[in-house]
Amino acid sequence: MSKHDLQNDYNQIPVPQAALQERIRQGMEQGKREQQIKRPKRLRRLVVSTGLAASLLITSTFVIPSFATAMAKVPLLGQMYRPFLEQENTGTAISQKQLATKINQVASDNGIDIQVIDAYYDGATIGMNLTATGVPNVKAEARSGLYELFKGDKRFEGTETMELVHFKQVKGVWQGRIEYTLGETKLQDTMRVPVVLTDVFGVKGNWAFNVPVKRLPVVEQVYGTTVKNPIYQTEVTLDKLIQGKGSTSFDYTTRSPKKERARVEMTLLDSSAKEIIHNWTNSTQSVKRTKTGTAAIEQSRLILGNYVIPKGSYLLQPSLSIDINTQPIPLTEPLPYRQQSETHPLEMTITSIETTPEQVVVEFSKKSSSSQSDMKLNISRSMRLLEGTEPPDGREIKPKVTVLDAEKQTFRSTFRLPEPSEHTREEYYLETGYSNTLVNTPLELRPIPFTVN
Repeated sequence: MSKHDLQNDYNQIPVPQAALQERIRQGMEQGKREQQIKRPKRLRRLVVSTGLAASLLITSTFVIPSFATAMAKVPLLGQMYRPFLEQENTGTAISQKQLATKINQVASDNGIDIQVIDAYYDGATIGMNLTATGVPNVKAEARSGLYELFKGDKRFEGTETMELVHFKQVKGVWQGRIEYTLGETKLQDTMRVPVVLTDVFGVKGNWAFNVPVKRLPVVEQVYGTTVKNPIYQTEVTLDKLIQGKGSTSFDYTTRSPKKERARVEMTLLDSSAKEIIHNWTNSTQSVKRTKTGTAAIEQSRLILGNYVIPKGSYLLQPSLSIDINTQPIPLTEPLPYRQQSETHPLEMTITSIETTPEQVVVEFSKKSSSSQSDMKLNISRSMRLLEGTEPPDGREIKPKVTVLDAEKQTFRSTFRLPEPSEHTREEYYLETGYSNTLVNTPLELRPIPFTVN
């Protein structure tokens, strides 16, 4: 299939824009609540479209079956989305095995009744199934609800979450599922989960629950196996396996340079190195993040929903992405201007900046193992010109990207300036997208061997 046909298939995929925007907004709200990991005031890194969509789809409470199904049919991209359709989430396996505990709590507001039918606590995942009655006739993008878990619970202070639960009609009944990965180093056997829904089917209100859950029988195996890469100054330790009745999760620890956050993707392989499941999100649930004088230490938890690993020998293949902060570059910056991480081989050099009243033309080169098409796509989505101050007060201008020499990896970005412009050359800033390209250029570490007894 040609690149043109692939792009056409991609452009024809139906995406519910309103629901997608709402999910992104909720993700931003959640980011404000995260006290464990500091984030910049404005999101600078837009992971390439496949990664962004996958990161949204992996959140089990926000499932868009039509989108995932369409993506699964697209060549190349389909390899990424098929595991999502097959893997689904922990609750699917729990329902099939009839292991959820009946709850039957009901909350009513504004004529809408929300009922928690049952709940489960499997491995490191808690979840609950909901039904709704008295539902108004609303469009598909409004068939969802905002909820908060552990609101006001001091045990989970700093890890509370506000998310979106999607409702769908099954045999005339509106059903939804909430699922959440626990961010605790030591998991409890029983707990009560405070849940508050604040906006369902476009109706604001208060539907509050306090759901008791008891952990299903679980097997934990401790490993402590470490793989290191001195060049990247990073090491990954597989701490333990948590095997529930309907899920598998891994706890692992990443140690990396203090000023560069290491994000890890994991691929589960069998003993012959054949891929079983690929974790296509750029980072997993962070349990704890600390810093020493020279290093950042992050304990994370990877959940493989609806999958229980059979006994045998396996490999866990970590792929490392480096996440760094970069600053906008004034157009008056002396050239050549070079950007390079201390631990990553990717290099970006701006060789010339030409400005006219109509446009700004930037020529630059990259040293990368990524393909030309990948780099061009990434650059066009991440490089931008900032007019005046940063948005929302200023304006972002995106470029047209041209490949000058594929072998030498040289490019040209052309920014058409809006008319009229009140800003002088000194008031424009270039955001190169180097950090975005960096986080999308993973480096493979040695695979970690482990056994399941």
